[in-house]
Amino acid sequence: MARWALGLWLLVAGVSVQARECPAPALQEVLPGVSVVHGLWASTGSARAAHATTTVVLGQGRQVTVVDPGPTRQVGEALKRSLHCRQQAQVEALINTHAHAEQVLANAAFGVPVMSTAGTAASMKNRCPDCLAAMREDLGAPALKGTRIVLPGRVLEDGQSLSIGGRQWQVRVMRQAHTESDLVLWSAAEGVALVGGLVDGDRLPVLAQGRVLGWLQALDDVQALQPNWMIGQHLVSGPGQVGAHLQRQRNYLCELVRTAWQAMDAGLSEAEALQSLQLSPAWSVAQADQQEARRQQHQFNQLRAWREIEPMWMALQAWPAQCGSAPNVGR
Repeated sequence: MARWALGLWLLVAGVSVQARECPAPALQEVLPGVSVVHGLWASTGSARAAHATTTVVLGQGRQVTVVDPGPTRQVGEALKRSLHCRQQAQVEALINTHAHAEQVLANAAFGVPVMSTAGTAASMKNRCPDCLAAMREDLGAPALKGTRIVLPGRVLEDGQSLSIGGRQWQVRVMRQAHTESDLVLWSAAEGVALVGGLVDGDRLPVLAQGRVLGWLQALDDVQALQPNWMIGQHLVSGPGQVGAHLQRQRNYLCELVRTAWQAMDAGLSEAEALQSLQLSPAWSVAQADQQEARRQQHQFNQLRAWREIEPMWMALQAWPAQCGSAPNVGR
């Protein structure tokens, strides 16, 4: 009995030492065969908010698939070393859920097939040269050493079924949402939704290439799946948490719609509406520089929403149903 206990202790200790010696990043297991890495890279070239990505690793064996590998080749190389150390795993394929630089520029580290929607591939082709230059300026040339653009070569279609890491995943394409094309991977058997940039944690949503009403529709589509688990950007929602996180994202987007609609009802211009614009305390942070970055991002989001809502308002279209009851201000 004593020998058995000693042997077990040595085995556990050996595994523990190996885990401690493995290089960063560490992987957080959400479910067997589904792990995440939350990455955050501070801007060195501007006052913009830090770049954030949640990378998802699918699979438990020697072959894994990586979803949204990160912003630089060096980040991708570090993930490869970590995976090899922890589970002797090699990456056999990549999936890009959308065309933001933080998610896709690490493609260069892997030399494996890259999959995405047709819309994401087209957006990457159009924007990645500018995104690479901006990321190099933002993070610094040393951080971007060796990073090059690797475009997806395999197109994923809406409704397509993929067998990855011992699970069946259905591809869901959300068009004109957070970006021109967002990909959701849905495992119906366990109720797991990988939603990419459609849902954030505590980070302020960024309304850049997408459309606010399309994003709201995408959130409704995710809600209709009734997921038990949802993995977004810096976000892992378990049973009982998903609805609250979806509602938080929906509330922010609907506030952009409501602010624009009410300002137009009141006869205000864009500039006048921005003068009184306030960011909800729900999105406040303690650090002054981060709060200022959020304030600027909120203004940008509001301007994007204004441009989308104004034609609807001018055409006397109905208040968007996704945002509940209409404001009380009359026209």
